[in-house]
Amino acid sequence: MNVQDYGLSLGSQAVGMLKAGETSKKVAQVLNVNIRSVQRWRRSDKLGFSMESNPKSGRPPKIDRVAKIVIARSLGKRRQSTRKLALRLTRRGCNVSHTSVHRYLRKFLGTTPFKRPRRPRLTLKMKENRIEFAQKHMDWTVEDLNRVLWSDESPFELFPTPNRQNDKFGARIQVQSNPAQR
Repeated sequence: MNVQDYGLSLGSQAVGMLKAGETSKKVAQVLNVNIRSVQRWRRSDKLGFSMESNPKSGRPPKIDRVAKIVIARSLGKRRQSTRKLALRLTRRGCNVSHTSVHRYLRKFLGTTPFKRPRRPRLTLKMKENRIEFAQKHMDWTVEDLNRVLWSDESPFELFPTPNRQNDKFGARIQVQSNPAQR
């Protein structure tokens, strides 16, 4: 059963309306709450209980309102990993771990970790050289190509990332119909 905490003022307002002669159904409609909540507030008032909610069990959340705003704003920025966000929040006085940031992103903002795929970064000159080579050697046979020493087949990046593990960021889940249409 999911119990919603409506707060002190809403319960007091409901009791006041009930004492003024309104029905429970009408009070529930006006305050936009469940009729069972109105009946519970009436019973609590009749028995002389306080309208305040009981203290909740469990540890209070470490991520406060300001931290939630910072995390939500950094969602669209590239190169903002959960580790970097946690470090930034810790420097601002909100001591949270990267797993807390990850949990908030996943549960409340509906994001998943996303690592951009590696793609070869070729300059315009490199592309032109490849086309020129392919056109120049189009009539070569397999035996001719086997006699060539291919010395430059190593993968490279023009702007490498120091640590690919820290290059993950939150991305909203998207359903793609057909990957071949991209």
